[in-house]
Formats: sequence, structure tokens, C-alpha cells
Amino acid sequence: MSSVLDHIEANPQETQRLIGLGYPELQILLQNVEQLHREKQALLESKKIRIISGGGRKPKLSIKEQI
Repeated sequence: MSSVLDHIEANPQETQRLIGLGYPELQILLQNVEQLHREKQALLESKKIRIISGGGRKPKLSIKEQI
């Protein structure tokens, strides 16, 4: 499966044309969103009471690919 993220990583000069952000801005955005996602997941895990552990489908896309 070809990914837009793979294409951007291979051709960073086309980032502005594809998504409207420059490559450095995209990298900063991805770092900030990954940090916020980790914090949110940690908060949810601390509040969760599990009866059945490990349930649910794992995501096919990484956090960067989801963005």
C-alpha cells in the first residue's frame, strides 16, 4: 500500500504542494500530536478498569499515518 507519508518522506520538497504545509512544519506538527496522543492514552489507561485485557482491534495505521 503506497502511503502519502512514505511519498513525503521520499520527496520532502513536495510537502507544500501535497498538504499545504512545509516539511519542517509537518515534522513539528507530527511531534506535537504524537506527544499529545501519548499523554491522552496514558490518562485513559490510568482511569480504565479492565475486566478483559487486550480486547479490541489494533490500529492498522501508525499515528503519523493517521494524521
